[in-house]
Amino acid sequence: MNRRHFILQSSSTIAAATVPLFSPFNASALVNTDLSAGTKKIKEAQLYPEISTDRTIKHFSHNDWLTLTIVQNHFLPSENDAPGAVEINALHYLYDFLSRPATDPVDVKFILWGTQQLQTLSKDNNTVRFIDQSIEHREKTLRHFEQQTEGRRWLVTIMNYVLEALLSDPVYGGNPDGIGWQWLEHRAGEPRPPMNKRYWLA
Repeated sequence: MNRRHFILQSSSTIAAATVPLFSPFNASALVNTDLSAGTKKIKEAQLYPEISTDRTIKHFSHNDWLTLTIVQNHFLPSENDAPGAVEINALHYLYDFLSRPATDPVDVKFILWGTQQLQTLSKDNNTVRFIDQSIEHREKTLRHFEQQTEGRRWLVTIMNYVLEALLSDPVYGGNPDGIGWQWLEHRAGEPRPPMNKRYWLA
């Protein structure tokens, strides 16, 4: 089964940590770009209360965002004929979700908890930070984390957000220019939501 068929036939409960990372990418540069955009949003929130950022997201460190980026790319790596987490703006999509006023702070804290637990687990088992591990060691670390009930739930949650970034309307921050739709040969329904009609602004 190729990756297109895998995505099309997958449900929202897709198993975590099943796709190895094949292509290298500059995760740190990607995080810096998205964090810069996030800082701009926080400043804008002072002028536009409807996009104000929950204070919980400020507790995410650079290493937390970097860890999330690497996990996302581990799940959906870039390939010559298919977009990966980088191309579909998976980190940007997740950042936007966590920043929305409508997002439950419990969900934000759960994402942060899992990110930090994964980093702690990596150090305890390998004495090497997750972001510095080889592809093979990351796979082992993720598989180990998957054995924990909450660890598996966190991994499935992150994978679900990656799939949302791939499949959702670009107005929500992922799937830029419909790149995921084009790859899956999907035609979006009409009418598409305008920026001022996104669901959390209702």
